[in-house]
Amino acid sequence: MPAYSLAVQGQPRNVGVAVESMLGLLLPMLGDHWKMGEPATSDVVILDAASLDELNRTGAARPGTLYVVFEEATPPPANAFSAVRRPLNSSGLIEVLHKAQAELARRDGGNAETTIVAHGADKESAENRAIQTSMRAAVRWALQGRSAAATVMNLNQSRIFSVVQDLGFTSRLDSSEIAGLIRTNAQVMVLTLSDRERKELLGKQRKFYPLTKLEWIYWLAGSNGQLRPELDAATPYRLSRWPDFSRLPHYRADVRLASLLKADALAVGELAERAGVRVETATNFVNACWSLGLLAPPLGRESTGRAALSEPESPVAGKKGEAAAGGSRLAWLRSALGLGARRAGGA
Repeated sequence: MPAYSLAVQGQPRNVGVAVESMLGLLLPMLGDHWKMGEPATSDVVILDAASLDELNRTGAARPGTLYVVFEEATPPPANAFSAVRRPLNSSGLIEVLHKAQAELARRDGGNAETTIVAHGADKESAENRAIQTSMRAAVRWALQGRSAAATVMNLNQSRIFSVVQDLGFTSRLDSSEIAGLIRTNAQVMVLTLSDRERKELLGKQRKFYPLTKLEWIYWLAGSNGQLRPELDAATPYRLSRWPDFSRLPHYRADVRLASLLKADALAVGELAERAGVRVETATNFVNACWSLGLLAPPLGRESTGRAALSEPESPVAGKKGEAAAGGSRLAWLRSALGLGARRAGGA
């Protein structure tokens, strides 16, 4: 698939810097199909309505460019492709780029007529408002609080799960089915719910589960053998608390891995060797434990992650949280700078 370019025009410099920074963080979710470019040559240009009006007046607007305007303009210029809220954040940027990528791919397929989505957004059907992406990207979207409420659907519009940030997630699928979709990274659609749709969802009185459970499933099934950036493959870690396997979905190997990490501090490679599992399996388990705050470096430094869905913490362990903040930040910084960090291998 080709790479597309994005530019910001007529905005303060800090807006362009922020967009470039957000794009770098979002590239894995966008499939690495985007790069920053110049306004005169880019596929997508973000600008205000007045700037687009000026381009139209002078004849400088390019027919092949998808212009994205800030939505305070009502109505937006006739050739605006889409609108985005101000201030632009990661959620807005990824939504715009998913829409633009679908449009550009459609155009690459031979359909030269541009679909304008900036007008009548409130009247758009759910199908038109949904953003197509991968299952892993959709779960990350939900876990990072990209919207107050959202539904993830498969391509035939059947709901996989819905998230309401202050309540958790609800799904008719069991944990193994959700894990299977994450593992295969199936193509899905993400729909940010309107206030009306959110009320309709809550009116169905469905059971909601903590988002920590969804995050646990995600890391067990979807981390693809890559260690979280906060962690170091060479550093031994241990369990500070036992995972609540009565409520957390797990595999038989996970209980064996937990027993080993509860007894001793082990690096990921050593953990895999002692447990007789692939390094990928051990890495996924370590990632999942860290996401729930169950993991600690050696020498008694406790993790500062979330402790939901774990056994109660002992009074002694509870006093060690402050030391963990320094330890976790140091591990993250070492990993980000590449100082002594190395990725866990396969097998």
